[in-house]
Amino acid sequence: MTTEAVYFGLLGPLDIRYAARQIPLGAGRQRSVLALLLLQTNQEVTVESLIKRLWDGEPPGGARNAVQAYVARLRRTLREATGTDQLIRSGPGGYALTAPDDTVDLTRFRSLTATAERALVRGELALAARNFTESLSLWRGAALQDVPCETLQRDEAPALEDERLHVVERLCDLDLMQGAAANALSVLRGVVAERPLRERPWCQLITALYQCGRRAEALTAYHDVAQLLYAELAVEPGPDLRAVHQCLLDDVDIEWPPPRDRMPQARPAAQAPWAEPRQLPCGPAELAGREATEEQAVRLLSTPTAAGTVPVVVLTGAPGCGKTALAVRVAHRLAARFPDGQMFLPLTAPDGSPRDPDDLLADALHATGLPTGDGQGCVPPGSTARSSLLRARLAGRRVLLVLDDAGDPAQVTPLLPGEPGCAVLVTARTELSELTAFHGAHRMPLDCLEPDGALDLLAQIVGRDRVATEPEAAAELAAECGHLPLALCAAAANLASHRFSSFRSYANRLRAGDRLTLLSLGGGGCAVRSAFEHSYRALPAPARRLFRLLGAADLPETGIEAVAALADLPVEEITGHAQRLSAAHLVIESAHGRLRLPGLLRDYAAERARTEDDPAQLRAARARLVCWYASRTAAAVRACLTVPRRASAPFSGSQQAGEWLESEAVNLTALARWTDGQGPQDAAVLFPEGALCRSPDAGSDGAA
Repeated sequence: MTTEAVYFGLLGPLDIRYAARQIPLGAGRQRSVLALLLLQTNQEVTVESLIKRLWDGEPPGGARNAVQAYVARLRRTLREATGTDQLIRSGPGGYALTAPDDTVDLTRFRSLTATAERALVRGELALAARNFTESLSLWRGAALQDVPCETLQRDEAPALEDERLHVVERLCDLDLMQGAAANALSVLRGVVAERPLRERPWCQLITALYQCGRRAEALTAYHDVAQLLYAELAVEPGPDLRAVHQCLLDDVDIEWPPPRDRMPQARPAAQAPWAEPRQLPCGPAELAGREATEEQAVRLLSTPTAAGTVPVVVLTGAPGCGKTALAVRVAHRLAARFPDGQMFLPLTAPDGSPRDPDDLLADALHATGLPTGDGQGCVPPGSTARSSLLRARLAGRRVLLVLDDAGDPAQVTPLLPGEPGCAVLVTARTELSELTAFHGAHRMPLDCLEPDGALDLLAQIVGRDRVATEPEAAAELAAECGHLPLALCAAAANLASHRFSSFRSYANRLRAGDRLTLLSLGGGGCAVRSAFEHSYRALPAPARRLFRLLGAADLPETGIEAVAALADLPVEEITGHAQRLSAAHLVIESAHGRLRLPGLLRDYAAERARTEDDPAQLRAARARLVCWYASRTAAAVRACLTVPRRASAPFSGSQQAGEWLESEAVNLTALARWTDGQGPQDAAVLFPEGALCRSPDAGSDGAA
């Protein structure tokens, strides 16, 4: 496998280079697929999103197969050129192109821009100018200019050009701030000619003319843009232009950036002043194993975006995996970049039910300073009016919105700002794929911690010396907690309060007892159980039933056909319920469609089954599962010993049957142990006479 980097270029003609050689690309949609993957480098792009962008409108019937073919050709091209097959990886719902940040010109451009912005905030103007200049040097022409995709040319190319113009404007800002107005003039003439309705370059041009002693030309430029805006859009110049114009009329020095308070802004009498919300909760004292994800989220939310868009990051993962803790940590790190305020809106009620979008909008508007009530200037009725007013209140401001525990995209979309400057960080129980497809959200899934991260979290709370004295027992305790951050915090708190004397004794108690109850804090309820409960109650009833049945079956991993037998439902219907469970992160679905209940979720599912289901119905469900495995195992054994004589046999030959037996060995062992302890009566129910030696498909000669 190669160790050299592959370089990808989007900022100009689509370009891939390896070992100083350009890699030739196919034409048509294959280039479009590559561009779409590069626009979200290192993030999974769903097949549905690819289909939507490739075919703007009604896709053809074979669109999914076509996408798979385009990706296969790309993989082959990259493999033949570089010798590696690791650049494009498959995920549960799509594909991701993996590449270091410094090997993609767009990612490098955004990173340099963000670095320059931070330097600008610190007052390091020379460093900011160097980084802005270097970021512009990455452009080789119009972005995506040779990508034949209508949606990319319509939506992405102009947005990327806006990002470039933002940097151009920033360099002109620096020139104006440092008295180099002549340098800015040489650039701004072309910018206003190219984008005549973009107000900020006009504002800069007028300022540069005035600083160069050309006041009359500056006044003429203002009248030109004012007439243009009225003729094209029927609007007056914005507050920055009006402020600069007032300086021209008063013949006073123009400060840069322009002080808006020189020109009193017309504010409707009913509009309340801005309140600068500061709503972030206290950040977590302990957070381990999330450093890379934290840095990526900070970078994505700090990167300037195109006109009409805001950066949106969605943290998803199983209940208890630390989504909110990470979001709060990231938000505190970013607070200085959003001086107009930081909102924190819980999207779930204390009982776990989703909050109404109308109420969320009212809370957000109230946080900006609007009073509640029925009079003029108060929060208006209706979600449409509230959403529009919120966008108006956020326009031109830099506000970070943290939307915690979203259960549905309908809760989030009305809260999204309409203009750049703000940023949105969402934590969600489900995937919220609509935000990725339609709002460019960056989805960042969180798994349980790695073993080292889990031990680090325990050490931060209990003390590193104490962990060092029992390293093996601490590792066993972390494993019993499923490496789930919420469970680890609860266990560490119990150890720190001396509810349990040692890691060893606590791990043994967890292994032998009710883990969910043992992870409760003192005499209070179990936070882990409560977190699971919220996600479980949000599911539709059929998906909840399937979750309980999987817990009652207690198999390590279950294929979809076996699950269908367990639930006594068609495979097609089971697939839909399984997808809902997977989207809610209550089961893990493998690439082969097999379902697994991770860690403590298995305990919770079994607990819900014991509480909610009739014991007789559970026995019947397990009997169906055992009989299905019995008949399928008998058929597999026959296929290994003989040649199947009918096309309806479940296995095409001995190799397939052997592979199935090997893949199901752990489940078959678990079933054998389970039935062994049931007693003669239950065993007779689970293994009717001949079930283990006769397939339902077999004839009289079907003995294995």
